[in-house]
Amino acid sequence: MQPSPFEASNPDPTPPPAEPPPAPAGRQTASSRPIYVYVLRVEPMRAAGLQALFEDSQTLHVVVENALDSGAKGWLDSKVDLAVIGTQLGAGTLKLISAIRSARPSLPMLVMSPAAGDEAILSVLGLGAKGYLHEGATPAEFERAVRAIVSGMIWAPRRLQARLIERLLSSREASRSVTGFNFTAREQQVLELLLDGQSNREIAKTLEIEERTVKSYVAKLMGKTGVRNRTALSMQALSARGSHPHPEGR
Repeated sequence: MQPSPFEASNPDPTPPPAEPPPAPAGRQTASSRPIYVYVLRVEPMRAAGLQALFEDSQTLHVVVENALDSGAKGWLDSKVDLAVIGTQLGAGTLKLISAIRSARPSLPMLVMSPAAGDEAILSVLGLGAKGYLHEGATPAEFERAVRAIVSGMIWAPRRLQARLIERLLSSREASRSVTGFNFTAREQQVLELLLDGQSNREIAKTLEIEERTVKSYVAKLMGKTGVRNRTALSMQALSARGSHPHPEGR
């Protein structure tokens, strides 16, 4: 018998939240149709397991992105209720969250990852994802998280909830975005490569400059934006990009 892709224990189990409130009038819910879940960037074996587990479900309809189609954007379908993003947390995930939020602002997102530090989890939640779940979660935990998020709740480890609220309040008070800063052309190049997930060494190679010069530019970028680390810098840049998308990104 093949083991379930969810059999691994969750190192940070999250107690289920209270029963979700009634859905607003006129909105279809699981009582009238299954919740349509679109899964993307998930390891193929795990994605197949997810789809198989809920294949006969009357309440969840799980569709997995075609991994061979890099341009697939099934989450644009209006019938999708929730996008589940599974990948190692990093700049690529942050950019994907920003792209989805820009194209479909009302579509909730749940990020799944085999491991992530607190800052990485707070980053995806700060950018607009509505929940984080460890890939070792059980099917029951997965379904509870999906239902909670679709009903308008946040699903995150309890230890991070207070920090998330504090961070969201702080970001609203300091509503500046990177679009309001006067970056030089070189600083903008470095920022774009940083958002692509490149390391200092990779950025130096791409721009044909020394690594210490890249570090200097990153320090200047953080100084201008008032953030303390690269993750916060990426969050602020992606947030601004999501709020002011390029015309061709629409």
